[in-house]
Amino acid sequence: MRVVPCEESKTLDLHGHTLIVPGCGGQCQLGELAVDALVSTYSLSRVAIVESRHVLPVAMVSAFESKQSQDTDKPVLLTTAAELYQGAAMPRVSVLQLRSAVVEGYRKSLAREILGWARDAGVSTVLILASCSSHVRRDADLRASTELRFVSSVGKPDSLASSISTDPDLLPLGHSVSELEGSPQSVAVARQMLRSSGLARSLLIQSEEMEPAQSGAAGSLSVHCILGFVHEILDWSMPEKLAKVVLRCLASSANEAPTLVPPPSWHLAQQSVMPSDPRLW
Repeated sequence: MRVVPCEESKTLDLHGHTLIVPGCGGQCQLGELAVDALVSTYSLSRVAIVESRHVLPVAMVSAFESKQSQDTDKPVLLTTAAELYQGAAMPRVSVLQLRSAVVEGYRKSLAREILGWARDAGVSTVLILASCSSHVRRDADLRASTELRFVSSVGKPDSLASSISTDPDLLPLGHSVSELEGSPQSVAVARQMLRSSGLARSLLIQSEEMEPAQSGAAGSLSVHCILGFVHEILDWSMPEKLAKVVLRCLASSANEAPTLVPPPSWHLAQQSVMPSDPRLW
């Protein structure tokens, strides 16, 4: 994986950062939509373009430019398949947005590539935002008041793990399973229940498999995944709920979480699924 800074004079610093990654290719692209909301809310800027042979190349109009700004005479800004975002508002947070599909058969390879690069760059925590097919829900999930779940592969204790486990809108993915099936928030449960999550499942499994090799090392990673149950058609309240929970977990306290700023990509995605003529006659 090659990370190319947008400004050659600046050196990328990810030491001690929380790296946020979407479950690229998951059902309804829930992870990608939530990540866009974090970029817009924190006013993050693109600091690097990421190249990997495991991600299909793509170039499109910037996801953070509204249609009105695109209609002006300004140069058109482009968005590529994988980009790294940082900003002064969150100095210890970096966002790796993935907008293109993973090459078929290479999810495991891409997951190991991302985790290896993050560890070598000094990242302390990886937070994955993803979807999970609602068909895996059990009776306890149907009775629960929230559709949001979490999974953790913790290499070392961190404050994010505490924030996630105590948030009132989050439950362990396996809160409905028996003790014989594994810890409710463990990767073992994710192997059983996490479906249609795109890259998220591979990242969690690979983080667990890589853990013995990095055990006790200074660069060991803690990996968490926050996910939402989705159906074939996206409930547009879900990206908002997921993004707001992440904002709370990343804040020093729930009261300090910033107000969500919906990104232009949400509006464009909603337009793409709505009929061009909404009349019924």
